[in-house]
Amino acid sequence: MSTPQQHPQSRVRVLYSLAAAASLVVAVIFVTIGDGVDVPEATGLRAIIVDGGHTAVWVLLTIAFAIAAVRGSWVRAAGAIAVAAGVLYALFLVAVFLWR
Repeated sequence: MSTPQQHPQSRVRVLYSLAAAASLVVAVIFVTIGDGVDVPEATGLRAIIVDGGHTAVWVLLTIAFAIAAVRGSWVRAAGAIAVAAGVLYALFLVAVFLWR
C-alpha cells in the first residue's frame, strides 16, 4: 500500500505560508523591539527611512508571501511587492551607510 501523496500545489502553499509567517514574526519584532539600527544624526527623510524602512521591508515581504500562499504560486503581484521591498531595502541601506 502506498501513502497518499500531497498535491504539489499544497506543498507550495504551505511553504509560502511558512515564509509569510516568518516574515510576519520579523516584522512584529521590529515594530515592538526595534531592528537595532541607530543613526542618531539622521534627520528629515533620512530619519524616516532609517526608523521605519527596515520594518516596512518585512511587512512588504509578508504581504508578497501571503499573496503567493493564497494564489498557490508566485504571481506578478507578489513579485511586484517583493521588488518594492528590495528597492526599499536598498534605500534603507543607502540611508544608513551612505547618506550624509
